[in-house]
Amino acid sequence: MSTIDLILLGSLYQSPKSAYDLQKQIDARNLSRWVKIGSFTVYKKVVQYEAKGYVVSETVRNGNMPEKTVYTITPKGAEMFKEWMVKFSMAETRVFLDFNAVIVNLGLTGEPFAKECIRNIRNSIQHTKMQISEQLPTHKDIPLFGRTILEQQFMLLEALEKWEADFERELKKEEGESEV
Repeated sequence: MSTIDLILLGSLYQSPKSAYDLQKQIDARNLSRWVKIGSFTVYKKVVQYEAKGYVVSETVRNGNMPEKTVYTITPKGAEMFKEWMVKFSMAETRVFLDFNAVIVNLGLTGEPFAKECIRNIRNSIQHTKMQISEQLPTHKDIPLFGRTILEQQFMLLEALEKWEADFERELKKEEGESEV
């Protein structure tokens, strides 16, 4: 069970979809920004869900369009979806930022390279914050449950921006002390 499973089953809980439509919905919701999920993973997952009895598939054809397989959640799948909702809502909140792997290793690289990496982290935080701040006004019409994630991410980025500035200040102090 993973967040990917919860996202995919949630989408199928909403309505039947093909693997392609699932991927389009993930892209439209910008979920791939926070959860690493590609089209191969989506296809693989729905096949696994069918084997477990969470979904059933039906091959359909609309007019001259090619056939596609549409997946519909089963009662067992709906039960599993709700069970996962409860488990995830009660799970420990973990925040893993990829750049923490860089921070842990900064002392190994030498000052100029470390400063470049810190600058990259700062720029990435600022860039992502800017992207989300541009999206927020245009997403006022989306439902609360989607909009609130954008707002949450913006607030986390503001906190990360402050953390990064504090980190740089501490690092400069430490460098000043070591040079004395």
